[in-house]
Amino acid sequence: MKNHEFAMDALIDLDEEKGKLEKEIKRFLGMLKYPGFINKTPGTKVNAEKEKAASYTEKLEMTKTQLDNILKKLG
Repeated sequence: MKNHEFAMDALIDLDEEKGKLEKEIKRFLGMLKYPGFINKTPGTKVNAEKEKAASYTEKLEMTKTQLDNILKKLG
């Protein structure tokens, strides 16, 4: 496989991952904004969801950086 083909495959994979992460972050943030979830859910579960949202946000930023680097290489 040529470098260009590899870069395109990686770009597609990262773009799919980016979409999944964005969807999950949106879901987490939606749950955390909903007063019913906050009021009825044990604090440990709420904190776990906050931690997931933070972790996914960090992964999303790393994925965006990787995408940018590949796009620069493809020029």
